[in-house]
Amino acid sequence: MLNVVVTMMIREGHMQDFLAVCRELRPKVLREPGCGGYDYFKDAPWPQAVNKPAEPGRVTLMERWETPAALQAHLDSPHMKEFAIRVKDLRTSVEVRVVEPLF
Repeated sequence: MLNVVVTMMIREGHMQDFLAVCRELRPKVLREPGCGGYDYFKDAPWPQAVNKPAEPGRVTLMERWETPAALQAHLDSPHMKEFAIRVKDLRTSVEVRVVEPLF
């Protein structure tokens, strides 16, 4: 199982537009073969000793994929190509990490 953690900063004033596109995309992704989860999160306030301060413009996407081939098929899908175009000007940064369990 592969896990993908995507951290995005959303351009100020565009969060609702961004989330609307994500709401359209999510059901399509969840129907893809090999998808075990596709969930969006916002920062939660928590004591700074444990967490960095919450940033209202940060969205974290956590994905689960059964195989590398399933993840690659997802990335190559038409709806992901359309998503990238639609959100291009709504995000200021994107960081993607693909991780796998140690045990």
